Amino acid sequence: MTLTCLRRWCDPVCNQRMDHNASSAVSERARHARRVETENRRSIDSASAARNNASMNPTFETIGLEVSSEKAFNYLAERAGDQGEPTKLNRRGAVLHGRCWKLGEGLEVWTVLYESGSGDLFYADCRPGFRARYTQTIAPWALTEYDEEGEAVIHGYREGTDCEVLFELQNLTEVGPAGFGAQELHIGLCGLAYRARVRRGKSKTRWMPLEKAAPARAAHENDWSLSGRIIAFKPLKNPLTGGELVWIHLDLERIKLEVLVNQRALRGDSLTVGATLEAEVWLQGHVLDEHALRSRYEGVDFAVSRASFWSSLRRKN
Repeated sequence: MTLTCLRRWCDPVCNQRMDHNASSAVSERARHARRVETENRRSIDSASAARNNASMNPTFETIGLEVSSEKAFNYLAERAGDQGEPTKLNRRGAVLHGRCWKLGEGLEVWTVLYESGSGDLFYADCRPGFRARYTQTIAPWALTEYDEEGEAVIHGYREGTDCEVLFELQNLTEVGPAGFGAQELHIGLCGLAYRARVRRGKSKTRWMPLEKAAPARAAHENDWSLSGRIIAFKPLKNPLTGGELVWIHLDLERIKLEVLVNQRALRGDSLTVGATLEAEVWLQGHVLDEHALRSRYEGVDFAVSRASFWSSLRRKN
Protein backbone atom coordinates (compact mmCIF):
# COMPACT_ATOMS: atom_id res chain seq x y z
CA MET A 1 0.00 0.00 0.00
CA THR A 2 1.20 3.51 -0.72
CA LEU A 3 0.70 6.43 1.50
CA THR A 4 -0.60 9.45 -0.38
CA CYS A 5 -0.39 13.06 0.71
CA LEU A 6 -3.61 14.85 -0.19
CA ARG A 7 -5.46 17.95 0.87
CA ARG A 8 -8.14 17.41 3.48
CA TRP A 9 -11.43 15.80 2.40
CA CYS A 10 -9.95 14.15 -0.70
CA ASP A 11 -10.81 10.49 -1.20
CA PRO A 12 -8.24 7.87 -0.12
CA VAL A 13 -6.33 6.37 -3.04
CA CYS A 14 -5.28 2.71 -3.16
CA ASN A 15 -1.69 2.00 -4.21
CA GLN A 16 0.95 -0.66 -3.60
CA ARG A 17 3.64 0.26 -1.08
CA MET A 18 4.54 2.75 1.62
CA ASP A 19 7.83 4.52 2.27
CA HIS A 20 8.63 6.87 5.11
CA ASN A 21 11.25 7.58 7.77
CA ALA A 22 10.67 7.82 11.50
CA SER A 23 12.69 8.54 14.61
CA SER A 24 11.94 8.47 18.31
CA ALA A 25 12.73 11.80 19.96
CA VAL A 26 10.71 14.99 19.83
CA SER A 27 12.37 18.35 19.25
CA GLU A 28 12.73 20.46 22.39
CA ARG A 29 11.56 23.40 20.32
CA ALA A 30 8.15 21.75 20.16
CA ARG A 31 7.61 22.99 23.72
CA HIS A 32 7.70 26.57 22.44
CA ALA A 33 5.30 26.13 19.52
CA ARG A 34 2.52 28.24 21.05
CA ARG A 35 0.05 30.46 19.25
CA VAL A 36 1.90 30.84 15.93
CA GLU A 37 -0.46 32.45 13.44
CA THR A 38 -0.55 31.42 9.80
CA GLU A 39 -3.03 31.61 6.99
CA ASN A 40 -2.75 28.05 5.74
CA ARG A 41 -1.90 25.93 8.77
CA ARG A 42 -3.86 25.33 11.97
CA SER A 43 -2.17 27.23 14.76
CA ILE A 44 -3.84 26.98 18.15
CA ASP A 45 -5.28 30.48 18.18
CA SER A 46 -6.01 30.85 14.46
CA ALA A 47 -9.51 31.12 13.05
CA SER A 48 -9.32 27.50 11.96
CA ALA A 49 -8.74 26.39 15.56
CA ALA A 50 -12.05 27.95 16.50
CA ARG A 51 -13.72 25.96 13.75
CA ASN A 52 -12.02 22.80 15.04
CA ASN A 53 -13.36 23.52 18.51
CA ALA A 54 -16.91 23.57 17.24
CA SER A 55 -16.54 20.25 15.44
CA MET A 56 -14.37 18.39 17.95
CA ASN A 57 -15.89 19.33 21.32
CA PRO A 58 -18.48 16.52 21.13
CA THR A 59 -15.65 14.07 20.43
CA PHE A 60 -13.66 15.16 23.49
CA GLU A 61 -16.78 14.69 25.60
CA THR A 62 -16.85 10.99 24.65
CA ILE A 63 -13.72 10.44 26.76
CA GLY A 64 -14.96 12.62 29.63
CA LEU A 65 -13.22 15.91 28.76
CA GLU A 66 -15.07 19.20 28.39
CA VAL A 67 -13.56 21.64 25.92
CA SER A 68 -16.00 24.52 26.13
CA SER A 69 -13.88 27.35 24.72
CA GLU A 70 -10.86 28.14 22.62
CA LYS A 71 -8.93 28.86 25.81
CA ALA A 72 -9.75 25.38 27.13
CA PHE A 73 -8.69 23.85 23.82
CA ASN A 74 -5.37 25.74 23.94
CA TYR A 75 -4.75 24.61 27.52
CA LEU A 76 -5.52 20.97 26.69
CA ALA A 77 -3.21 21.01 23.66
CA GLU A 78 -0.37 22.57 25.66
CA ARG A 79 -0.80 20.12 28.55
CA ALA A 80 -0.82 17.16 26.17
CA GLY A 81 2.28 18.57 24.51
CA ASP A 82 4.06 18.87 27.87
CA GLN A 83 3.00 15.51 29.38
CA GLY A 84 2.64 13.30 26.32
CA GLU A 85 5.09 10.64 25.16
CA PRO A 86 7.09 12.08 22.21
CA THR A 87 7.44 10.52 18.76
CA LYS A 88 8.68 11.99 15.50
CA LEU A 89 8.19 11.31 11.80
CA ASN A 90 10.09 12.89 8.88
CA ARG A 91 7.78 13.97 6.12
CA ARG A 92 8.82 15.39 2.70
CA GLY A 93 11.20 18.04 4.00
CA ALA A 94 9.12 18.60 7.15
CA VAL A 95 8.73 16.84 10.51
CA LEU A 96 5.63 15.72 12.40
CA HIS A 97 6.04 15.75 16.19
CA GLY A 98 3.48 13.52 17.93
CA ARG A 99 2.69 13.55 21.65
CA CYS A 100 0.45 10.93 23.25
CA TRP A 101 -0.83 11.84 26.71
CA LYS A 102 -2.07 8.60 28.28
CA LEU A 103 -4.75 9.38 30.85
CA GLY A 104 -5.32 5.77 31.95
CA GLU A 105 -8.04 3.17 31.19
CA GLY A 106 -6.98 3.34 27.53
CA LEU A 107 -7.94 7.02 27.23
CA GLU A 108 -5.55 9.33 25.38
CA VAL A 109 -5.12 12.85 24.07
CA TRP A 110 -2.98 13.22 20.96
CA THR A 111 -1.39 16.44 19.85
CA VAL A 112 0.63 16.84 16.65
CA LEU A 113 2.98 19.65 15.71
CA TYR A 114 4.08 20.36 12.16
CA GLU A 115 7.65 21.59 11.70
CA SER A 116 8.24 23.11 8.27
CA GLY A 117 11.47 22.84 6.33
CA SER A 118 12.35 26.38 7.45
CA GLY A 119 12.07 25.33 11.11
CA ASP A 120 8.74 27.00 11.93
CA LEU A 121 6.51 25.02 14.31
CA PHE A 122 2.70 24.95 14.22
CA TYR A 123 0.12 23.06 16.24
CA ALA A 124 -1.47 20.91 13.57
CA ASP A 125 -4.00 18.89 15.56
CA CYS A 126 -5.26 17.94 19.02
CA ARG A 127 -7.71 15.06 19.36
CA PRO A 128 -9.06 12.46 21.81
CA GLY A 129 -8.25 8.78 21.55
CA PHE A 130 -8.94 5.36 23.02
CA ARG A 131 -6.82 2.19 22.70
CA ALA A 132 -9.10 -0.67 21.67
CA ARG A 133 -9.01 -3.94 23.62
CA TYR A 134 -9.31 -6.25 20.61
CA THR A 135 -7.35 -6.62 17.37
CA GLN A 136 -8.79 -6.49 13.86
CA THR A 137 -7.07 -7.35 10.58
CA ILE A 138 -7.71 -5.34 7.43
CA ALA A 139 -6.66 -6.12 3.86
CA PRO A 140 -6.53 -4.43 1.41
CA TRP A 141 -5.90 -1.00 2.87
CA ALA A 142 -4.73 2.50 1.91
CA LEU A 143 -3.25 5.25 4.06
CA THR A 144 -3.85 8.92 3.26
CA GLU A 145 -1.96 11.66 5.07
CA TYR A 146 -2.70 15.34 5.51
CA ASP A 147 0.72 16.43 6.73
CA GLU A 148 0.10 20.10 7.50
CA GLU A 149 -3.01 19.16 9.47
CA GLY A 150 -1.25 16.42 11.44
CA GLU A 151 -3.84 13.83 10.45
CA ALA A 152 -4.02 10.53 8.60
CA VAL A 153 -6.89 8.19 7.70
CA ILE A 154 -6.89 4.53 6.76
CA HIS A 155 -9.45 3.11 4.36
CA GLY A 156 -9.74 -0.65 4.05
CA TYR A 157 -11.78 -3.81 4.45
CA ARG A 158 -11.92 -6.33 7.25
CA GLU A 159 -9.91 -9.30 6.03
CA GLY A 160 -11.97 -11.84 4.15
CA THR A 161 -15.13 -9.70 4.07
CA ASP A 162 -16.65 -6.79 2.19
CA CYS A 163 -16.98 -4.82 5.46
CA GLU A 164 -15.54 -1.36 4.84
CA VAL A 165 -13.80 0.77 7.47
CA LEU A 166 -12.44 4.31 7.29
CA PHE A 167 -10.91 5.67 10.47
CA GLU A 168 -8.63 8.34 11.91
CA LEU A 169 -5.18 6.88 12.52
CA GLN A 170 -3.93 8.03 15.90
CA ASN A 171 -0.37 6.71 16.08
CA LEU A 172 1.21 7.47 12.71
CA THR A 173 4.27 9.04 14.37
CA GLU A 174 4.47 6.23 16.92
CA VAL A 175 4.38 3.09 14.81
CA GLY A 176 7.24 3.85 12.38
CA PRO A 177 7.78 2.57 8.82
CA ALA A 178 7.93 -1.10 9.85
CA GLY A 179 4.25 -1.02 10.73
CA PHE A 180 3.19 -0.37 7.15
CA GLY A 181 5.25 -2.88 5.20
CA ALA A 182 2.71 -5.72 5.03
CA GLN A 183 -0.26 -6.35 2.78
CA GLU A 184 -2.44 -6.65 5.88
CA LEU A 185 -2.64 -4.37 8.91
CA HIS A 186 -3.37 -5.37 12.50
CA ILE A 187 -5.34 -2.58 14.09
CA GLY A 188 -7.36 -1.67 17.15
CA LEU A 189 -10.66 0.08 16.34
CA CYS A 190 -13.02 1.97 18.62
CA GLY A 191 -15.85 4.35 17.82
CA LEU A 192 -16.18 7.39 20.09
CA ALA A 193 -19.93 7.94 20.27
CA TYR A 194 -21.46 11.39 19.80
CA ARG A 195 -24.83 9.91 20.80
CA ALA A 196 -26.13 6.42 21.60
CA ARG A 197 -29.39 4.70 22.48
CA VAL A 198 -30.08 1.25 23.96
CA ARG A 199 -33.12 -0.69 22.74
CA ARG A 200 -34.40 -3.97 24.15
CA GLY A 201 -34.34 -6.99 21.90
CA LYS A 202 -32.92 -7.45 18.46
CA SER A 203 -32.93 -4.87 15.71
CA LYS A 204 -31.65 -4.72 12.16
CA THR A 205 -27.86 -4.45 12.01
CA ARG A 206 -26.52 -1.26 10.46
CA TRP A 207 -22.99 -0.15 9.56
CA MET A 208 -22.73 2.75 7.13
CA PRO A 209 -21.04 6.15 6.76
CA LEU A 210 -22.94 8.85 8.61
CA GLU A 211 -22.86 11.02 5.50
CA LYS A 212 -25.20 8.46 3.93
CA ALA A 213 -27.38 7.77 6.98
CA ALA A 214 -27.73 11.39 8.17
CA PRO A 215 -25.79 13.84 5.96
CA ALA A 216 -26.73 16.88 8.04
CA ARG A 217 -24.96 15.45 11.10
CA ALA A 218 -21.83 14.19 9.36
CA ALA A 219 -18.92 16.40 10.41
CA HIS A 220 -16.02 14.12 9.48
CA GLU A 221 -15.33 11.56 6.78
CA ASN A 222 -14.76 8.91 9.48
CA ASP A 223 -18.19 9.39 11.12
CA TRP A 224 -20.28 6.20 11.05
CA SER A 225 -23.84 5.18 11.90
CA LEU A 226 -24.30 1.76 13.50
CA SER A 227 -26.75 -0.59 15.14
CA GLY A 228 -25.68 -3.89 16.67
CA ARG A 229 -26.12 -6.44 19.44
CA ILE A 230 -24.33 -5.81 22.73
CA ILE A 231 -21.84 -8.59 23.49
CA ALA A 232 -20.29 -7.06 26.60
CA PHE A 233 -19.97 -3.75 28.41
CA LYS A 234 -17.92 -2.26 31.22
CA PRO A 235 -18.16 1.06 33.10
CA LEU A 236 -15.03 3.23 32.93
CA LYS A 237 -14.02 6.42 34.66
CA ASN A 238 -11.78 9.15 33.27
CA PRO A 239 -8.94 9.27 35.86
CA LEU A 240 -8.36 12.97 35.16
CA THR A 241 -11.90 14.34 35.41
CA GLY A 242 -13.89 11.52 37.02
CA GLY A 243 -16.23 11.46 34.02
CA GLU A 244 -18.40 8.31 33.85
CA LEU A 245 -17.98 6.37 30.60
CA VAL A 246 -19.06 3.00 29.23
CA TRP A 247 -17.05 0.66 27.03
CA ILE A 248 -19.34 -1.47 24.87
CA HIS A 249 -18.48 -4.38 22.58
CA LEU A 250 -20.87 -4.85 19.67
CA ASP A 251 -21.65 -7.57 17.15
CA LEU A 252 -22.32 -5.92 13.77
CA GLU A 253 -22.36 -9.31 11.98
CA ARG A 254 -19.49 -8.60 9.56
CA ILE A 255 -17.38 -6.96 12.23
CA LYS A 256 -17.21 -6.77 16.00
CA LEU A 257 -16.59 -3.21 17.14
CA GLU A 258 -15.79 -1.44 20.39
CA VAL A 259 -17.66 1.76 21.21
CA LEU A 260 -16.94 4.27 23.98
CA VAL A 261 -19.88 6.31 25.26
CA ASN A 262 -20.12 9.09 27.82
CA GLN A 263 -22.85 8.12 30.32
CA ARG A 264 -24.48 11.53 29.76
CA ALA A 265 -24.88 10.78 26.03
CA LEU A 266 -26.45 7.35 26.59
CA ARG A 267 -30.24 7.16 26.17
CA GLY A 268 -32.94 4.51 26.14
CA ASP A 269 -33.21 1.26 28.07
CA SER A 270 -30.75 -0.22 30.56
CA LEU A 271 -27.54 -1.72 29.23
CA THR A 272 -27.83 -5.50 29.01
CA VAL A 273 -26.07 -8.18 27.00
CA GLY A 274 -28.23 -9.01 23.99
CA ALA A 275 -29.83 -5.58 23.75
CA THR A 276 -29.29 -3.37 20.71
CA LEU A 277 -27.13 -0.25 20.67
CA GLU A 278 -27.75 2.42 18.05
CA ALA A 279 -25.03 5.06 17.82
CA GLU A 280 -23.24 7.64 15.71
CA VAL A 281 -19.49 7.45 16.20
CA TRP A 282 -16.20 9.07 15.27
CA LEU A 283 -14.14 6.04 14.23
CA GLN A 284 -10.51 6.07 15.32
CA GLY A 285 -7.84 3.46 15.74
CA HIS A 286 -4.22 2.46 16.15
CA VAL A 287 -1.91 0.30 14.07
CA LEU A 288 -0.25 -2.48 16.06
CA ASP A 289 3.39 -3.09 15.24
CA GLU A 290 5.24 -6.32 16.09
CA HIS A 291 6.09 -5.15 19.59
CA ALA A 292 2.46 -4.24 20.35
CA LEU A 293 1.23 -7.59 19.03
CA ARG A 294 3.71 -9.50 21.19
CA SER A 295 2.77 -7.51 24.29
CA ARG A 296 -0.81 -8.75 23.90
CA TYR A 297 0.24 -12.39 24.39
CA GLU A 298 -1.98 -13.88 27.10
CA GLY A 299 -0.63 -17.44 27.40
CA VAL A 300 -1.24 -20.81 25.80
CA ASP A 301 -4.38 -21.27 23.70
CA PHE A 302 -5.72 -24.62 24.88
CA ALA A 303 -8.08 -24.74 21.91
CA VAL A 304 -5.00 -25.74 19.87
CA SER A 305 -3.87 -29.37 20.08
CA ARG A 306 -0.63 -30.25 21.87
CA ALA A 307 0.65 -31.95 18.71
CA SER A 308 0.75 -28.59 16.94
CA PHE A 309 2.99 -27.21 19.73
CA TRP A 310 5.57 -29.97 19.21
CA SER A 311 5.44 -29.72 15.41
CA SER A 312 6.70 -26.15 15.60
CA LEU A 313 9.79 -27.40 17.51
CA ARG A 314 10.72 -30.09 14.97
CA ARG A 315 14.29 -29.85 13.75
CA LYS A 316 14.70 -29.08 10.07
CA ASN A 317 17.97 -31.04 9.48
